Amino acid sequence: MDVLLHAHLLLTSDVNEISGDYNTDAENIEFTKLLLSGKSYLVVNRLLDTVGPALDVNNTENLIDKLSEYVSENIIRKLDGNKALILAIALLQTFIQNNYTGPLAPIEINKLVLNNAILENSDVNLALVNSLTVLGQACYELTDSPILLVLSLILLEAITNQPSLFKTDQNEEAPIVTINREITSSMLAIAHWWRARALMAHLSLLPEPSGLQPIVASSILSSIDLAHSVVKELPEFVEESLKKKIYTIYYLENVKCSLVIQTEHLCLPSLIKVMKLTDFKFVLTGARAKRTKFQEKAHSGLIILAQSSSFLEMTNTEADKSNPSSFELNSDILLEKPIFESIGSEPLDEQIVKKQKLDDEEQGLEEDKILPVAIRQENIPVELQALDPNDQPALSDYDNIQLLLRLYTIRQTSPAKDPLVEEELSAIISRIIYQSGNKNWSIFSRSLWERSIIETTKAKTIERGLLQMQSLVEELGIQITTRLIPQNADEESQQPTLRLKFIHQLPYMPRWELDSTLAEKFMSVGILKSAVEIYERLQMSCEAALCYAAVGDEKKAEEILLQRVEKNPNDARAYSILGDIRQDPTLWEKSWEIGKYVNAKNSLAKYYYNPPSSSGLQRDYVTALKHLNDSLRQYTLNFETWYFYGCLGLECGKMDLAAEAFSRCVSLDDTHAMAWSNLSASYIEQGKLKEAFSCLKRATSCDSQKNWRIWENFLIVAVKLNEWDDVLFACRHLVSMNRDKNGEKSIDLPVVEKLVDLLISTDYIVGEEQKLTHFQRSCVDFICNILPTVITTSARCWRLVARVELWRKRPWAALDCHEKAYRAASHNSDIEIDENVWNDTVVACEDLVAAYESLGEMEGRHGSGSLVCKDWKYKARAAIKALMSKGKNRWDDSDGWEKLLELRNSI
Repeated sequence: MDVLLHAHLLLTSDVNEISGDYNTDAENIEFTKLLLSGKSYLVVNRLLDTVGPALDVNNTENLIDKLSEYVSENIIRKLDGNKALILAIALLQTFIQNNYTGPLAPIEINKLVLNNAILENSDVNLALVNSLTVLGQACYELTDSPILLVLSLILLEAITNQPSLFKTDQNEEAPIVTINREITSSMLAIAHWWRARALMAHLSLLPEPSGLQPIVASSILSSIDLAHSVVKELPEFVEESLKKKIYTIYYLENVKCSLVIQTEHLCLPSLIKVMKLTDFKFVLTGARAKRTKFQEKAHSGLIILAQSSSFLEMTNTEADKSNPSSFELNSDILLEKPIFESIGSEPLDEQIVKKQKLDDEEQGLEEDKILPVAIRQENIPVELQALDPNDQPALSDYDNIQLLLRLYTIRQTSPAKDPLVEEELSAIISRIIYQSGNKNWSIFSRSLWERSIIETTKAKTIERGLLQMQSLVEELGIQITTRLIPQNADEESQQPTLRLKFIHQLPYMPRWELDSTLAEKFMSVGILKSAVEIYERLQMSCEAALCYAAVGDEKKAEEILLQRVEKNPNDARAYSILGDIRQDPTLWEKSWEIGKYVNAKNSLAKYYYNPPSSSGLQRDYVTALKHLNDSLRQYTLNFETWYFYGCLGLECGKMDLAAEAFSRCVSLDDTHAMAWSNLSASYIEQGKLKEAFSCLKRATSCDSQKNWRIWENFLIVAVKLNEWDDVLFACRHLVSMNRDKNGEKSIDLPVVEKLVDLLISTDYIVGEEQKLTHFQRSCVDFICNILPTVITTSARCWRLVARVELWRKRPWAALDCHEKAYRAASHNSDIEIDENVWNDTVVACEDLVAAYESLGEMEGRHGSGSLVCKDWKYKARAAIKALMSKGKNRWDDSDGWEKLLELRNSI
């Protein structure tokens, strides 16, 4: 029964789902109900009172060691494993309430744990914040009650019997967590799960993920065995829907973890699995919409059609009372929301025209994408076609979270400020905000926030966006002394229960991150004073300096950073940013010395790779590689650093190093085409052509940007390995990719000639084309159908087409190609001034006459009795005569002229 209670805690179930007849400790049931009611601080109070007196502390030295001893001696020894885990959960939930969701919990945690009559709380808090610093990245100094998180982490490490990350040297190997469904007990798996949540909360306090914490959190949430281990010991009477929810939140948190540690390329498989698990049906499609008040005709727009399965419950009916206000646009031009016409109302003839323009690969519904796209009405799933686009049904909370996670994945994997991407994101947000029914506080407020982020980039919506962001910041009710926007004073509107409901499935956004983002938006529109006021209130010196530097006021940025390092000489990040502004290597070295801050080493590497002219230094590969190596030893999950490391290896000829670096890149992101291509380049230099070819195959399959260099390398290696099917495929793709820009120059003639030689070396049987091999059919299509649409001036190309047509027993088509080859050569404007061009044209004329002579009397296209060219002698003489008239008085004393005379006399 304890496992069932903890399953409800993982799911943040409604407190009414906890019945009183569970065969377990009544106190455990009470604690569970308090946690689910958002009163975790009461659980902390009661359990810490139970374990005995507070810890005597006279100074903050070795505070983590003292707290670890307090946990082992007081908590672990005096509480059973179940209550110890409940305390760890309560500590974490209280910390999240105080820093992420609000309102502040009425608890003085320092006095409960520390008997610090001598010390001020600010001293203790600063020491605890410093203990959460990772690789020189300082934790936010004004974090509320950091002891809650520190205690929760220490306690969870003890419960799971894992090495402490507070004491582990960051140079050591990460203590990877292994979970096995057969061996790991349910309670241990639950403890690991909560530890992963606590680690992600820890990472949210840092400017960017680094150190061992991302690796450990990822190792916990990377295996489905975690969910299997939790479910296996649930009582038999538990409904399947509850088990299904556990698997659902597992996949959602797996995606969240990937986003947090910046391995967003791993999100898609889990998103697909959770979509199938919840039977969530949704699609991105187009529909005509009116967006302004004066618009008479609807124009195309994007819309998400979505419908939830019935097994997932919707938000309860009381939720709307607590939700933040959604500000109206109050625009004289724009509608509050688009008004869509019914899906498929587009005229049939226009649908047909659009259909003809689509490539085969773009047709249909592709479900295995971040956003499944239906290009035409018939591709929309049947159950979604009947939805009213202006009044779609409410989605389950888990499905709304799926959409938000897809939004974050798209944002992290797409170019910034891409208009089409922003339209897709707007469609996602609109589907969540404008759906009928009630909405959860966390989901709705996050959706409003993301809508505001998009709207603050557009002139017509920026006012609503900034007001909405200001309102959401103040809505948290955490450490905001002055309010610009009136808030609902009703106590019920600040119920922590609804705010904590889905906090663990969405990326954590602490209150200061919301505030600093608002400050960035103020800076972007020139409201400098308001932005500075926010940064001063948040005491975020580094962010303030970066914003000043971004607007060109580097002197002010330096002044702020100098004040920061004077106040806190151990802030490695501040030293590194100051080094970036001044381009001073000594500051980066100082940053590395005091905090092992990886960005400092990355900056040093870039500096020595491309030193400024004022430094008087030459490019130094050895030093740059050394600094990158130091950076990667500290944090191995940084894709960009591995990529730069590999590029330097290629550039300076260290192919083993480059191969290792790009192997790491593709293990971190196996969809990165350039990483695969560069890995192949390192293998080519080492003579490993087969390995290089495999890498290039992966590169071409991932090449969404259509990089012709990758395909050209693929072609070259395929030729060397005699992989002619792949050579043909690459040739076709290169022509298709480059024809609009380069025309016939996109044709690799030597390779095409080799393909033609291979093709015509085989036998062709008239009337049995269905028996041709795949290579033969594809090659014929390429040479005879695709190339003629690209050739403009190349006689050589036309002669290749002629050879294949002759092989196909189509002499009339071959003769036609010879005529086009001659025409292409004779129309060269340089024929009257360049003797080489004249001689080439004469050769083309000789080829044409020979073609007339050999093909003219063959059986024509109309069968027996018809000829390819009945008057071939007349046409041959006419061609010679026309060419001689072009060369008369200019080339009549050349060798070419003599050849033409001989040719004319021979007919």
